[in-house]
Amino acid sequence: MPRAELYVGELLMKMVARQTGEISKVDFNPQKKAFSSFSFPDEQFLERTSPEAQGVSSAFFTELIRDLQADRECRMHKFMALRHGKVIAECAFEPFDMDMWHVTYSMCKSITGMAIGILMGDGKLTLDDRLSDIFSPRLGPFSIFRKTMTVRNLLNMSSGVDFNEIGAISGNDWRKGFLDASFKFDPGTKFEYNSMNTYMLSAIVTEITGQSLFDFCKDRLFNPMGIKRVFWESCPQSITKGGWGAFMRIEDMAKLGQLYLQKGVWNGQQLIPEEWVIESTTKQIETGREDNPYYGYQLWINDDREGCFAYNGMMGQNVFVYPDLDMVIVTNAGNSDVFQTSSMAIKIRDRMKNVIEVSDTPLPEDFRAMTELKAICKSVSGRTADFPVISSGGWKNRTVRMTTGSPRNRSISFSGKRTDFKSAVNSYNIRNENQLILTWLKKLDGKIYDLETTGIGFMPVMMQIVHNNFTDGMKKIGFRLTEDNAFYIDIYEGEVIYKLRCGFGGKRYTSDINIHCENYKVSLDSVCTRDEYNRLTIRNEVYFLEEASKRTFNIYFEDDAVDRVDRKSTFIYPAVPGRVEIRMQESPGADMLHDTLKNFSIEGTGFESAIISRFVKGGMKEAVIHAVNNTIEPVIKGRLFNPDLPPYLEEAVNEDTAEFADEDTDVISLDETNRKG
Repeated sequence: MPRAELYVGELLMKMVARQTGEISKVDFNPQKKAFSSFSFPDEQFLERTSPEAQGVSSAFFTELIRDLQADRECRMHKFMALRHGKVIAECAFEPFDMDMWHVTYSMCKSITGMAIGILMGDGKLTLDDRLSDIFSPRLGPFSIFRKTMTVRNLLNMSSGVDFNEIGAISGNDWRKGFLDASFKFDPGTKFEYNSMNTYMLSAIVTEITGQSLFDFCKDRLFNPMGIKRVFWESCPQSITKGGWGAFMRIEDMAKLGQLYLQKGVWNGQQLIPEEWVIESTTKQIETGREDNPYYGYQLWINDDREGCFAYNGMMGQNVFVYPDLDMVIVTNAGNSDVFQTSSMAIKIRDRMKNVIEVSDTPLPEDFRAMTELKAICKSVSGRTADFPVISSGGWKNRTVRMTTGSPRNRSISFSGKRTDFKSAVNSYNIRNENQLILTWLKKLDGKIYDLETTGIGFMPVMMQIVHNNFTDGMKKIGFRLTEDNAFYIDIYEGEVIYKLRCGFGGKRYTSDINIHCENYKVSLDSVCTRDEYNRLTIRNEVYFLEEASKRTFNIYFEDDAVDRVDRKSTFIYPAVPGRVEIRMQESPGADMLHDTLKNFSIEGTGFESAIISRFVKGGMKEAVIHAVNNTIEPVIKGRLFNPDLPPYLEEAVNEDTAEFADEDTDVISLDETNRKG
């Protein structure tokens, strides 16, 4: 078994065992900064026009967006369409924002390919240059026996190197791991998708120019195109990851698609050689995949239309380019797709192949169709007003960015007229939620629960692994009601507190949380209800607004609450549940890890390989999968903790029963509490 896979198994076992902190073999250095909501003076924006002005019907996009929204498997975040270099349709799906950057995953591989094309245009690199020559000072004494590998093999994913994506969590020196790795097959003879090929292209840029790939792209691509709000992670040796780790605004992703439509020209300047654009978008190798049979240079050659291609990132980060239509379609999403096989990709590609009709001249303006397009875009966004921002606090306090706006109208007016059943049910649910909020939120104010299960993090496991930022483990959960009636859930993780404002009644609030000095924006969609056991429940959909991941964070309060009065002080302690249960899920989640386990290699020799092989072959694989499920979808119990209670009351409050042994306390009903209060 390759040592890298042993490290993956070791990391997996640590996560299943709920170890916390820096459990990875890769050193953690915080990189990700907070996104700036303010544009730069030299930032360039694309022109907006109606679809009809560019020869496309608004109705086409109305139906497409409606279909994408209706299919829950799509899990759309953002959508944008260009024709002739102009934005003709765009929308963000609630709660996402068109202007905020978004993780791109492998979509940024195509940007790395652009940088290689620039170096070739500068005469500093060729397709047939050997890695043994480029990295000769870094090769070991036995490199003469190594197979020949060229830049071309990296570009078209045919290197054959047995050092793939898992190498990113196996140690600090990824470049050495790649150069020292064995081969699965002779370079150039077969296609095998491997993100480490792209990482090595990034290393080549650094080896030749002395700059990181990110800095090189800033100078030669991003700055000339007015792409200013962009971020790209690097490895522990400060080499840009190349194949993943970039965050971009969807409009800037669209501009990079338009750049290739314009054969590498932007604002009259040839940024990328035209010859490179043509060659990289030509079929270079067969992939053996039915959905995408050909690959170019760091991009996919699609068969939807003549000459079309795509920059593709997992979970729905795509730039679809259609030269014959002069169109670009861009998406951000959070689905389970690794390549272009998701329901989202199929819907878009099918319509672009079989449904769309375009005109080379403008169509008559269609006010009704344009109104319907605006309406569906407004509907899926869930917003009717821009959100002002108020920031406060510091690093230790976890700065909270509060957004307010007009939510979708959930109120129903009864004027004596007959109301349909669905409206009546909605009205009942709203009234029921409002009653629960009025009854319970004040009682929960200031209450903290100690969590009995440690080692579980607020950040989804997928994000922890991708960003090498592992949890310190949640220890407590608290609830606060502020003077302006804002309700917060406080997550005590490690030595810090993540302060999350709940959004009831359709309102949303964005919180900035700092996880080991990296900033992440989250939004909560909250509902207060009762579950099937009549337990008070606060359900939260937690969206990481810059990521493809989402977490469900549901809190169930045990129905053991009674009001208590302290005779010594005549103070009434309102009824508060003594215990909570937290159920968490993440999306995408368990399915992707299960696929990893299915493909986990158990071949090899040596003591470590024998141990892991025994686990897998000896019937323990199902146990491992079960443990992974419990890590991705944990159930956590908590017990009420209140340091403000007198000692003789604190012990009683934390008892599993509602009875008190102390003669100085009484148990009273809710009605009695209201009368006395």
